[in-house]
Amino acid sequence: MAYLGDGSDAPSGEIELEDDEIADVLRALVQSDDRVQCLDLPHRRLWIKRQGVKVLPRFVSFQGLVAALLRVPHLRPSPQLAPDAMQAREIARMHIFAAAGFPVPPIVFQSKTAMVMADVGPTLAERLNTLRTSDPVGHDALLVQAADGLGRVHAAGLSHGRPHVRDFFLSDDEVGFMDFEEDPASVMPLEMAQARDVFLYFLIVASRAIRPDETCPAALGAWSRHATDATQRELRSLTTLASRILPLIRLIGRVHMGSDLRRFIMATEFLMKAPLDRVASPNTAKAGQDG
Repeated sequence: MAYLGDGSDAPSGEIELEDDEIADVLRALVQSDDRVQCLDLPHRRLWIKRQGVKVLPRFVSFQGLVAALLRVPHLRPSPQLAPDAMQAREIARMHIFAAAGFPVPPIVFQSKTAMVMADVGPTLAERLNTLRTSDPVGHDALLVQAADGLGRVHAAGLSHGRPHVRDFFLSDDEVGFMDFEEDPASVMPLEMAQARDVFLYFLIVASRAIRPDETCPAALGAWSRHATDATQRELRSLTTLASRILPLIRLIGRVHMGSDLRRFIMATEFLMKAPLDRVASPNTAKAGQDG
């Protein structure tokens, strides 16, 4: 289990910085204002994350536009808070995920608007980039494994908010999670937030899979084994809404087919064809599987 704290009461065996490392961390905190900063020390790598004025990622802005103009509540972004409130929300969510048994980056120091985290190794995005040419089968298997991990998060009554392979990592072959700035369950019912998680994750699966005809159904099946009936109903609802605006998205794409639009189209087209009323889940009634 990852230890979360400011480092002052770290239990035995957890990360404990040497005096010179503490000095290096404090120097980095003062000398830079980069939002995310890698700090390579002689014996370890740390990451500094600062909360501050943030330019929303393109797809988050796209989500907000779609949610507002086309009345798709599932894609409503979480409220943007003051830096100290953003940090408090993210750290609180890290505690919740850790308490539920999911690996998260250990925090070795925190202030009101900055946290210093231990390195957790390559993200899934980095692993996928390596596997794409060296092990295509392993590449797609990792996408399916991440879908299973997301399903386990949902089975625990949680949602991630912005599930992306750059925010996932492996810890003892178990999928871990980081970057908890988005909290969709604060602005929508949990099952809607979880359905949004799945839809956003399939933006990645549908566009990255080497064998999408095999990998997309396998990933959906891996997630759905943990899904509740309510979340699967919300996923069907979200897919229906996305399918209705798909012609408009394609029309926009004829003018400028950016990567966000392309992923939206690919994910929607897959989920439209997927048997969302018959996905294999121990939480789904037999009648639903046979319907």
